[in-house]
Amino acid sequence: MTPADWRALIEAYLDGRLSAEAFMRRFVDGWRTSGGAVPRAIAALQPTVEAFEADVLDAGEEGAVSDDELRQAAERALANLSEEPSVTPHTFDRTRAREDMRRFQIQMRGCAGIGCLIALAWVALCLLQVFVVIEWVQRSFDWPALPSTIFGAVLAFVPIVGNVVAYLGATEIWSWPAWIAAIVFFAAPAVTILSGWQRYRQFGPPRG
Repeated sequence: MTPADWRALIEAYLDGRLSAEAFMRRFVDGWRTSGGAVPRAIAALQPTVEAFEADVLDAGEEGAVSDDELRQAAERALANLSEEPSVTPHTFDRTRAREDMRRFQIQMRGCAGIGCLIALAWVALCLLQVFVVIEWVQRSFDWPALPSTIFGAVLAFVPIVGNVVAYLGATEIWSWPAWIAAIVFFAAPAVTILSGWQRYRQFGPPRG
C-alpha cells in the first residue's frame, strides 16, 4: 500500500465509512502485505490497532469494544502522514548477520556429523548381519563357501528373516547371550532406521 492508500483508509474510518472493526481488518491486511515497509505514521499506529484487535477477539463480538483510543491514534497518524513515502528504515547489521550465519553453519555441521554416524552405524550392522548369516547358512546346510556367501548375503537383507537368522547365528554359533543378540540384530537396526528417517525428513541426506 502507498501512503495515499493508507491515508484513504484512515479517512474512511474517521469519516464513518468504515467501522472500527472493518478498519482494523483492512489495516492488518495492509500491514501484513507490506512486510513492515510502511510510513512512520503507520508504524506508530500499528501497536494501537494490534491492541484493539486483541480486545475485539477477547470480547468475541463487534461493537463491544470502545474505539476511542484507536480513533485518537488514527487522527494522529493522519496528521503526520504525508503524501511522500516515509518508510521505516531497515538497516543491515553485518555483525549480527555473520553471527547468525556462524551459528547456522555450526548447527548444520553438527546435524551432518550425526547423520554420518547414524549411516556408519547402519552400514556396520548390515555387514555384521551379512557375515553372521553367511556363517549360519554354511554351518547349517554344510554348503561350500561360494553358494553360502551368495545365499547368505541375499538372505541377510530380507526384512525380519535376515534379523532372525542373524540372531540365531550369533546365539548358536558365536554363543552370544540372547539379550545382546536381540539388541544388536533387532533393537539397534530399528533405532538407526527411525533416527535416520527422522533426520532425513528434517535435514535431507547426510553431507559429511
